[in-house]
Amino acid sequence: MIKNKLQKAIISVAFIATSLVASDSSTNSLVGIEGGYSSVGYENTTTPNQYTAGIGQLGLKLGAESKDYRVFLSGRYLVSGDGTFDYIAAYGGELQYKFNISKAFDLFIGVNGGVASMKFTAEGETASRTISDPFVGGDLGANIHLGKTTDLEFGGRVLSIQATNDKPAASYLVGNMFTGYASLILNGKWTDRKSVV
Repeated sequence: MIKNKLQKAIISVAFIATSLVASDSSTNSLVGIEGGYSSVGYENTTTPNQYTAGIGQLGLKLGAESKDYRVFLSGRYLVSGDGTFDYIAAYGGELQYKFNISKAFDLFIGVNGGVASMKFTAEGETASRTISDPFVGGDLGANIHLGKTTDLEFGGRVLSIQATNDKPAASYLVGNMFTGYASLILNGKWTDRKSVV
């Protein structure tokens, strides 16, 4: 129930933010393809023992930007390189403020939120565990303008998941995910809203 309400709230806020950004006549629509590498921390809270898993990721994000702001709806799929996590899927939104340093690039800082779903097998166990819980976090990075319609984005992101999976044998807490990534961002001018019937 709470997860469904959170998902609806995130989607509603993202659409409202996109509409506000798009109301600016100088607004661009954005499509991004992302690749990166994440480190996920989790712990056996019964023992307690702490672990870290390295995970590669691919993602897609859709959004809009004005002179000072960007907003995205995003989805990412992560597969563990060391076999700990069968998968992690994260979807949500990002709102970012841009620092327009020069015509060649800009810097950004932002907040993000959404839902992370994952399946993993804990050390010494044969049965899988699953989690589907909300996250909040922040991101920062730089956009290098390769041309009028293409940017190359380099950034870092942290997600605070704080989700627990309980079983009689042990409880596991998935904590924070730290990600370094690169995105190819394609942008295009929004249709003039006055001409839309």
